[in-house]
Amino acid sequence: MIFKHYKLTLVLAALTVQAIQSKKCKKGPKPNEVTCNDPQIRNCGNASIYIDVGDKTVGAEAHLSCSNGYTLWGNDSIVCLDSGQWSQQNAYCIPDNIGEPNIQSFDGSLYLFNNFTKSNYSQAKAYCTNICSTLIEINNQEEDQFLLETMNNLEIDFLWIGLESINGGNYSWPSGNTTQTNQYENWFDNVPQSVIDNPAAGSCVQAFPFYDFWLPNPTNLCDTKLDDFVCELRIN
Repeated sequence: MIFKHYKLTLVLAALTVQAIQSKKCKKGPKPNEVTCNDPQIRNCGNASIYIDVGDKTVGAEAHLSCSNGYTLWGNDSIVCLDSGQWSQQNAYCIPDNIGEPNIQSFDGSLYLFNNFTKSNYSQAKAYCTNICSTLIEINNQEEDQFLLETMNNLEIDFLWIGLESINGGNYSWPSGNTTQTNQYENWFDNVPQSVIDNPAAGSCVQAFPFYDFWLPNPTNLCDTKLDDFVCELRIN
């Protein structure tokens, strides 16, 4: 009888422990506790960042990673903030075939210089878009000098940049800004002003470091000429 009673006590104790553990497993956030939603994922095809999310309470970290063939640049995690928002990712997945010295940083941007896959303008633009970047937007003389000096160091003669005339009538950058908006331009002196002020639809622009200027191209050259290019990713 004593043995049966002891055995029953053990069974009840085991059930009690199991119930407590079950409650712990089902435990959710406390009432009024701030939590974060699932973080937003940038869709960059194979260059998309994978986010491993566990806990979503304030202070919790979610870890970032890339697929095979890509290397993570920037933060390797994000944090759930008091506001209920995740901290900025500030990270990108960079193709492994782009390595030093073709990866350069300047003034809050990461620049990927592609001088191993010659492309026409549309192909260069698509390549940058597929890794969640754009062709470079040159906002001031300092950035232009950085670009031209890096081109010289990498022995790049011509380079597609993000200045183009999509519908004709004016040149614009990927952000939608124009050279007038940014208040900076660096055209070749021999280019007629009419070509700069009123380009044909589909016109695009190259940087030429040897003479330190930008060179506009008519649509047929944008479609047929194969050259190097540089993608810009904002990291701040």
